Amino acid sequence: MSQLTTSNDALPAPSSPKSNRLLLTVITLLLTVGAVLNLADHYADIKLDESIEQGVVAFASVRSIHAVISMLKGTEISVPFLTVSVGEILSPATEILQSTSTVLTTALASLGLQKILLDVFAAKLVNIIIAFSALTYLVTLWFSPLTRFLKYTQPLFFILCLTRFLLVGTLLLNSLVDTLFLNEQTEQITQQTDFIATDLHQFNQELIDGKASQYEEDDSLLGSAKRTWNNMTSGFEQTKQEMQKSFDELQEKTESLVINLLTLIAMFTLKTILIPIGFLLLLKNLYWSLIKRLSPI
Repeated sequence: MSQLTTSNDALPAPSSPKSNRLLLTVITLLLTVGAVLNLADHYADIKLDESIEQGVVAFASVRSIHAVISMLKGTEISVPFLTVSVGEILSPATEILQSTSTVLTTALASLGLQKILLDVFAAKLVNIIIAFSALTYLVTLWFSPLTRFLKYTQPLFFILCLTRFLLVGTLLLNSLVDTLFLNEQTEQITQQTDFIATDLHQFNQELIDGKASQYEEDDSLLGSAKRTWNNMTSGFEQTKQEMQKSFDELQEKTESLVINLLTLIAMFTLKTILIPIGFLLLLKNLYWSLIKRLSPI
């Protein structure tokens, strides 16, 4: 019997309701001060603006490439015994460009919605409501005659705080992941896509200049005879080799472009949709589990 008594004495004493009330009071004051002073909102808004700017740059790059490919899509280049369709080379990129534009549009819409919600939840009216709710909650928490109202004031206050801080916390964690893992890679992919867009513009300009020079060539009988002789001898081989080299480079650029576009789709889907939703659910579950453990009810 004495051994049983000793073992019971060794067990840790459960936390008292008063200690829980003290901890809940501290949490309530911290949440209220954080809400009223907008301590985290400004930084979250800056990071959100940076993400929107990054998305706009990527979208502009994709639309620029789409415009060039639209011009090149119906182009065919012919020399004797050789005809090459530029559209066939660019067809893989053409098919994925529309999907990339759709994903980037969705990502920008998601970022815009997050910014609107952040502005709404950081409004003065919301902060005043949270402060008043905190006051009523603390009164019912510590004033015994009003304890019966605690089952109303406590859920109301913590639901308001959940609504107020859940988005801010999600944005802060998302920006941390962006900074550590995604931002640098996204900027590199966007820069590479810009380089490819510049190369495609240059290729299109070379085709235009080449067609213009053809129109400016000598149309006389002697000029026609010279061009025919040139094509039949060394001129034909040189032109064929130059064309093959140009289209091999275009093929490589197209393959790189497809990889970059797929990477952009993955990056912005993670940055603006999947990771925020994951953090949103994680913070919500952690928040409610903490409050349930500390609740004196």
